[in-house]
Amino acid sequence: MRILLTTHRFADDNAGGTEILADDLTRALKSRGLHVSWLAAGDPPPLHRRAGDEYLSLPAVFADDYPVGWRAQEAEQAGRVEQLLATRPPVELVHVLHFSRTGLEFLDVSSLRGVPVVATLTDYTAVCPDYQLVVRSTGTQCSSTASSRDCLGCLEAPGEAVGEVTDWRARNVAWLNGRVRALWTQTPHQAAELAKAGVDLAKVVRDRACYGLPSAWTPLAVGGPAGQYLLFLGRCSPEKGLHLLLDAFRASDTELPLLIATVPDDRAYEERMRALASADPRVHWLPQVSRADVGPVLAGARALLVPSQWWENHPLVAHEARALGVPVWSSAVPSMRHLADEPGFHLVEDYRAPAAWTRALGAASRHRAPRVPAFGRRVEEFEVFADEIVSVYRKVVAA
Repeated sequence: MRILLTTHRFADDNAGGTEILADDLTRALKSRGLHVSWLAAGDPPPLHRRAGDEYLSLPAVFADDYPVGWRAQEAEQAGRVEQLLATRPPVELVHVLHFSRTGLEFLDVSSLRGVPVVATLTDYTAVCPDYQLVVRSTGTQCSSTASSRDCLGCLEAPGEAVGEVTDWRARNVAWLNGRVRALWTQTPHQAAELAKAGVDLAKVVRDRACYGLPSAWTPLAVGGPAGQYLLFLGRCSPEKGLHLLLDAFRASDTELPLLIATVPDDRAYEERMRALASADPRVHWLPQVSRADVGPVLAGARALLVPSQWWENHPLVAHEARALGVPVWSSAVPSMRHLADEPGFHLVEDYRAPAAWTRALGAASRHRAPRVPAFGRRVEEFEVFADEIVSVYRKVVAA
């Protein structure tokens, strides 16, 4: 079976959760005998990072205020996709994981018009032009049912663009309810929020994230003594809450150091955070860590801290930490509550208050319970997940 897998960008050393999921899925599909072509905007990964059979690269040319002007921009990308596919064997199924830099119009080019489509929604792109349902000017949470006029502030778009944004959001929901044959979401809360916007959940196959794990980490998944530092690991952007964590840490009396490892995202924000971190000798900002090296960094931590200020979609780092037996202290955002009963997972209820995180830092520092890794179980879960996806592919294509 020939699959076209599509994301907004390829997996490289700065890969986020969506790209890592796509990379893990590509490897799993290939191991099951499927041919995988990966379509995304931007440069393909270096040869040693490639898991797919083909990498089809589009230019990353969408304007910063996309979806303003979305019809023309998506039509241009669709033309490029048509040229890329013109000389290749027919695709049997398209799996869309993210479309913020590719659009969806390419699905109607002649070579894909009758091809079945499935989708995995790793964030809120289908209903939110800024992807994360966060009001950028205030950092507060938005909603999938917000007026399109409210979207213009985050996009820094003029008032007359409201119609285009409204049409784009309606097109996305209609696509999910019509063309898409099967749907995966990352959390039950995400699924519920999408339903509020009119997405039909009858097609949802699974509403909980599932990720692969690097086999090289297997020796790290052993019970042992508590780690020697606290850890923040993730994108360096305001909604991830690093500023709040640094405020809380400054007020903490913990003797454990705080290690920070980030993926570049918001340059101005990162500059401010580095300045704050440099004022406390207990804080150490690590050089950029590749995914292969994340395992040892995680395994050495007393606890992973996830102070997110937005509706997270089961962040990859939390999944990886628990697989290695590392306890997690996370903001009690609604989309993380389904993990509340998992051993080693601690929710910080008043997560917007630095004082709550100061208390959490104290609890994490004192935590010395024996580690119970779940690496083998998580690996098995992903294998079941991959089998499930292939089964859905075959049923969809057969139908």
